[in-house]
Amino acid sequence: MEHLLNPRVKNIEISGIRQFNLLAQQVPDVLALTIGEPDVPTPEHVRTAGISAIAEGRTRYTHNAGLLELRRAASAYVQQRLGVSYDPASEVIATIGATQALDIAFR
Repeated sequence: MEHLLNPRVKNIEISGIRQFNLLAQQVPDVLALTIGEPDVPTPEHVRTAGISAIAEGRTRYTHNAGLLELRRAASAYVQQRLGVSYDPASEVIATIGATQALDIAFR
């Protein structure tokens, strides 16, 4: 099997954040804020919603800014909690995580 791999693949290094995460895991009682992996289980209602979405065939990419339903919910949450209003159709983006959000913000 080894001979089937492109030689360049053998030289791929682990990313810096992954290397740092591996180091952080070796330190007792450290709170690692490296790769965004939650330390709590995914809530039951979230797992159920994911299973339902797959069963319904909702397995395609969404709009680049995220599902409008999610953006509406985020906008309503911010309005209710902070009293700030954003148009979910044109002023809210749902990202896959903090790294993507920071990348978009800095660009």
